[in-house]
Amino acid sequence: MAVNVSKLAERLKQFEDGAKASEFAKLLWKPKEGTQTVRIVPYKFNPENPFIELKFYYKLGGNNYLAPCTFGKPDPILETIEALRSSGSNEEKEIAAKLAPVTRTYAPIIVRGEEDQGVRFWGFGVQVYKQLLKLMTNAKYGDITSWTDGRDIDVEFHKESKKKGKDGKSFPETNILADPNTSPVVDPTRRDLMEKLKDQTDILTIFPLKSYDELKTAVEKWLNPDDAEVADEGSQPEATTLAEAHAKATATAAAPAATSATATPSNPNLAAEFASFFEKS
Repeated sequence: MAVNVSKLAERLKQFEDGAKASEFAKLLWKPKEGTQTVRIVPYKFNPENPFIELKFYYKLGGNNYLAPCTFGKPDPILETIEALRSSGSNEEKEIAAKLAPVTRTYAPIIVRGEEDQGVRFWGFGVQVYKQLLKLMTNAKYGDITSWTDGRDIDVEFHKESKKKGKDGKSFPETNILADPNTSPVVDPTRRDLMEKLKDQTDILTIFPLKSYDELKTAVEKWLNPDDAEVADEGSQPEATTLAEAHAKATATAAAPAATSATATPSNPNLAAEFASFFEKS
């Protein structure tokens, strides 16, 4: 059996994507237990609004995906959700609820004591977002993101709140408190830190938007895991329907690397010797 170059290329891509994800993870900040001080800064790619609202599909086949509907683009997963909701079946409506995108908001920040790490992104849910919006729309605080006269904020985080939910379980709690004094975001004489403020990353580099076809494949595999497993194992050598035949033909045409791996050997006699050797061993 010839080497399946497509499979190897896919594995290489997984390693490369993992390395990228590890680097990008350094740009994301999460509060630790207790109180930390941060400074929200203007977002280089949208100076009028530091908050970036993104919708995600979580745990879809073990992966998280940025939702195209965030930007009003065609979204195959949302199309699937809408089809399931309109089916009238309670079971399908439950599946649609599991698929539904979740909104998470991000803000560019400098973490006090870690200014040398530059601008990172703090992601939070709706409750924290509401607190920050109330703070930033309060006239007595002014523009807390101002480079020269902004305000630091204390982020008090507890993994378990003293309050209990309806099910009796505790949940994480975050409280926000603005510094009463204004200050520059960093010491202006520290040119190294000033440069880091300019060197912001576009958040869509951290969370790239997959293509329509990639997302369609992901949701189909999630909905039909058994079919995907069978296809991966190659236990269906022949397409049994016109649709399957078309899909098979399309996949073959789109995979020149795999085709080249199974091409006729340039020296048939030598290939036969190797085949014979492995059959005997």
